[in-house]
Amino acid sequence: MNILVSGLFSAAESYGKSTAFFEIILMLLVAFLLGCLFHRLMSRSAKGTDWETKYKDLESQHGLLEKRFSQLQSENRKLTEDLDNCVHKLKETGAPGYGLVQTPAKTPQRKDDLKKIEGIGPKIQQLLNERGIYTFEDLAAARVEDLDAILREAGPRFRVHTPESWPLQARMAADGRWDELKAWQEEHKYGRL
Repeated sequence: MNILVSGLFSAAESYGKSTAFFEIILMLLVAFLLGCLFHRLMSRSAKGTDWETKYKDLESQHGLLEKRFSQLQSENRKLTEDLDNCVHKLKETGAPGYGLVQTPAKTPQRKDDLKKIEGIGPKIQQLLNERGIYTFEDLAAARVEDLDAILREAGPRFRVHTPESWPLQARMAADGRWDELKAWQEEHKYGRL
């Protein structure tokens, strides 16, 4: 054993102080680098658990938002159905304030033949009567926007008609200017201005 210890010391003496110093520094540097590497690996695994936690939280929030969205869609469908039912009831009852022209409670005593107006046929006359337009005077007082809305509500087959001239023609008819109305209608085919 003495030989071994003496051999080590003799080897250490042959290094010299500067060589031993560099070896110590080198070992400390390797230990420092290994410590940094170990720390970095440990912090990555800790950060990974943070990301996993955040992911789980976000996934949970996403699930809650999807559930709330589904509830809102259901509420929206129910409210839309309720609104449609109310509109249907208002149309059935002819409630005041609904529609463009209110339907009178009873049929008037006098009805004019609105088909004499270019562009109005039996079906359109029926639509106008349902909205309270029975006479040339009623038609002359109606707004073109209201007449157009009546046609749009009646469906696609009525949307091709243009009511722009109907109040003008009705005014001539209401005033008894039949010759003037006939001349106007010959000049303007289909009642178009």
